[in-house]
Amino acid sequence: MTKFITTVCLPPTKPRKLPEAVAAAMAPYDHNLTDDWNPVGEWDWWALGAGPGSAYLVLPAHDGDRRLVTPATVPRRKADLAPLGPLECYGGPRGLLDFDAMRRRTAHRYDALWAAWDELTALHPPARPLTDFVARHESDPDGYPLADAKREHLLQPLVQDVAQRAVAGDPHFDMSFLRTDPIAYFAQEHDGARQEAVRCAVPGFALLALDGTWTDAQTDGYWDRTNSYLDDLPAEAVVVDLLCHC
Repeated sequence: MTKFITTVCLPPTKPRKLPEAVAAAMAPYDHNLTDDWNPVGEWDWWALGAGPGSAYLVLPAHDGDRRLVTPATVPRRKADLAPLGPLECYGGPRGLLDFDAMRRRTAHRYDALWAAWDELTALHPPARPLTDFVARHESDPDGYPLADAKREHLLQPLVQDVAQRAVAGDPHFDMSFLRTDPIAYFAQEHDGARQEAVRCAVPGFALLALDGTWTDAQTDGYWDRTNSYLDDLPAEAVVVDLLCHC
């Protein structure tokens, strides 16, 4: 079972009507829609909103527009939305949203993350990726158990520092680094990895299009096609993110 973000596109919809409209659009993909497990099911629960730091950004000229999805425009009984910062919202008409600024925000965060990583690598001796330790285990499974391989990888000072910063709420190293090998992550080619991060700045893992079609990142070419689709939406079409579980 896992959680993921779904970007939902709707025809023009007032924010107070949004929860009902989203529920109707998502209904065909409910795992529990049928008695014997919906064959096209994609989720078993969802909630309006996404993770911290991933809010939609508003074009400055439309700040405060009542067509935007915010805690002030969606009744609390329909969705308990947390307050957001300036020029942030949970979605709204495509023409009010600043997708380019969202991509720039992601690029800036990515560059800041790599700068923070460079600072850490200057403080600690070089570290090896988890795959090196696993390879040693696989060559001698009895003499070098997998648990020992994982432990020795985690005990490297550089890996320890990243983990401690993630737990402490460091603005660069989030909790995902408790599940990701930072040595392998930062071994990626920087420019290519940065471009990939920017491609994921606007769309979620899945997209529910205006015509009710569901696609997700398991489909080849998903990110490029979805970015183009969202960029080309009519200005009145509403875009919103859901946190889903399946």
